[in-house]
Amino acid sequence: MFIPIFLIVVGLFAIICTVLKPAFYWESRKATRLIKLIGSTATSILYITIGILLVSIGVANLLGIISL
Repeated sequence: MFIPIFLIVVGLFAIICTVLKPAFYWESRKATRLIKLIGSTATSILYITIGILLVSIGVANLLGIISL
């Protein structure tokens, strides 16, 4: 029960931080490297996709569609 809720929270955090772009998240070393490598728009799309994927897996697990 803990893992799906954790995945949902982490996924929502990734989505919200990508949309709002706070400095602690968007200007971190790893984010800055990725932005330089693939660009700001592509990095945003990647982070939002990862967030949606995490939320989807968490919800699917809670609904019993998949098991972790």
